[in-house]
Amino acid sequence: MLEGDTTIARLTIRLLFKENLNCVFNLAMDKDAYLQALGEFNPTVIVSGSSLPEFNSEAACAIARQRLPDIPFIVIIEPVSEEFVADIINIGVDDYILRDRIARLPAAIITAIEKRKTERQKRETEEIILRSEANLRVIFENTSEGFLLLDSDGIIIAFNNKATRYTLFGRGKEFKIGLSIYDLIEKSQRDFFQEIIAKAFNGESIQYDRCYEMEKGNIVWIDFSVTPVVESNQVKGICITGRDITERKKNEQEREFDRNNLRALINNTSDPMWSVDRDFKLITSNDAFDNMMKAISGKTVVKGSNLLKSGFSKEQLNRFREYYERAFSGESFKIIEHAAFPEDAWSEISFYSIFSGVTIIGVACSSRDITRRKKAEREIVDYKNALDQSCIVTITDEKGIIQYANDNFCKISGYSAAELVGQNHRIVKSGYHPEAFMKDLWATVSDGKIWRGELCNKAKTGTLYWVDATFIPFLNDQDKPVQYIEISNDITEKKLMAEEIVEQKIQEQKKIVRTIIKAREKERNHVGLELHDNINQLLASAKMSLCLTAHVNEEINDLIKYPIELIDNTMEEIRLLCSNLVTPLKNVDLEELVWELLRSLDPNEIIKKKFTYSVSNSDSKRFLSADLKLNIYRIIQEQMNNILKYSEAKNVDISIKVEGNTMKVSIVDDGKGFDVKRTRHGIGISNMISRIETYNGKVSIISSLGKGCRISIKIPG
Repeated sequence: MLEGDTTIARLTIRLLFKENLNCVFNLAMDKDAYLQALGEFNPTVIVSGSSLPEFNSEAACAIARQRLPDIPFIVIIEPVSEEFVADIINIGVDDYILRDRIARLPAAIITAIEKRKTERQKRETEEIILRSEANLRVIFENTSEGFLLLDSDGIIIAFNNKATRYTLFGRGKEFKIGLSIYDLIEKSQRDFFQEIIAKAFNGESIQYDRCYEMEKGNIVWIDFSVTPVVESNQVKGICITGRDITERKKNEQEREFDRNNLRALINNTSDPMWSVDRDFKLITSNDAFDNMMKAISGKTVVKGSNLLKSGFSKEQLNRFREYYERAFSGESFKIIEHAAFPEDAWSEISFYSIFSGVTIIGVACSSRDITRRKKAEREIVDYKNALDQSCIVTITDEKGIIQYANDNFCKISGYSAAELVGQNHRIVKSGYHPEAFMKDLWATVSDGKIWRGELCNKAKTGTLYWVDATFIPFLNDQDKPVQYIEISNDITEKKLMAEEIVEQKIQEQKKIVRTIIKAREKERNHVGLELHDNINQLLASAKMSLCLTAHVNEEINDLIKYPIELIDNTMEEIRLLCSNLVTPLKNVDLEELVWELLRSLDPNEIIKKKFTYSVSNSDSKRFLSADLKLNIYRIIQEQMNNILKYSEAKNVDISIKVEGNTMKVSIVDDGKGFDVKRTRHGIGISNMISRIETYNGKVSIISSLGKGCRISIKIPG
């Protein structure tokens, strides 16, 4: 399909699918795409619009005639002069379709393909005739049909390979020239076949189908033709051809199955369906139509009777005559019919042209009762008028398409009524609410129930606003919603004030907690430094004094060895304690801190540790302040102490990484785990959660007895 307008292309494709053409499409929208498609797509037919930017159907047809001379080329054009039509026919266009008669396209495609096929077959036949006897033999051997030639005594005088390949007669029997045909036929079929042969020798041509059950239960159908070979007005022999028609048989059976199902479907619907010919005579109808006509006229409608002769008023007959005439001209359309007697009723009637080739031979019609919908629309209009004075009002159909928006809704959303009507209600969706919340809302009203709650919507400018909304569904006669009315009041100011106060309090509390944690870190640093710089110095001085005393007085040397050993152990313990207490408050290297922690807590490598740090320098600057790094370090430190003391784990996996706008930290061990639902007596986990929440993060703890523990932390950027 060569077309520069995607909308026209979609409509054309939809028409062909509607006519059940078995098509695969390649849409070319310019010359380059067209040339590529000719070489790669191998089309059966080319359909072209009359003009494209810098490329037209005449040029496209000329190229096609050079490259693919046997492929039909059809042009869709606007009404033009006869000279233009003659010109495009002269350059090799197979057919043209007026844009306003596009319904003729499927029939034109089929006709063009068949015509080209016939021409091609004719040309091939002429070429065969001109070939030599050797070439004829090649064709004879490679044709899709099996050929078997018998003389007047039923002796095989010639056959091709296909005859031996098909299961024409007895299975497993070898064809040989000079062999009697009756030696190959199954015993159960000999009487039947003798009758066929006798008729052929009397000058008759016989055609019949037969099915064979092959190995594995497969069914094969063969179409046999038995034709007398006549010379000088005498039958000199018989030619038997066999052709595999299994696929055709399957298709015929499937079509028959579809026809039966379609007939059952039509007769089981409550919507009247019928068709008329060009003389307004009834062609077909379903039970619903027959019952309707009998109820209106008191008579049973007979196929072939004129529908415009009785049972209706003159005004009704003239109106329907006009409808049928419109459809006879090729127009497909729908009309709304209203009947006030015997009761207020509304119907939507559809009219479609019936084609035979390119000729319209009748009209197919269907009617649908829309009374309840029309009454609901009246009720909605009345209700809407009452609400428009004070409330924000919108009305949508069953698919969520906005049908009406009052001035108050336009004012708060920033859209005009023209911008809203015909759009999906999602035009004002803010994305604030979780998907589950919106699904629950629409599930409620789709079930025919009223929904009430607060909604956050998005205005045209992108700002958010809040409404206190009520959704009311209007139901049809099957109790299914056909329209929804939303009545709401603006609560944006109240909502924003409440949210602002709450958020302000939360952020103030988080700021206080961060300050407290920072003060604690300074205090820990101070204590650690005092232990390291003062206490350790005092202990070092005491050790030096003892050593000097031992040097002066060798008699007490043995007595002070144990005190000196105690002093050394004490100093080492203080150094370890200081390494846990003291961390840098600026220029914190989180990766190095964690590695040092892992080495110091488990120097003998009792637990196998894996540490992954995937944070680039830019992400570190964007996400990790010095305070946040220290908090993450303290959390890992706290959990590692817990693992060493309680878990009996053999493996620990620690990960710190940035994904998108989120910092992710995980600590996983394979220890004995614990019940997360039980009351915790310690404050370690509570401190973890408190530290992370001050940075608007979230902590997830997954653990159970015997299955280890996973702590996952997510901190937004």
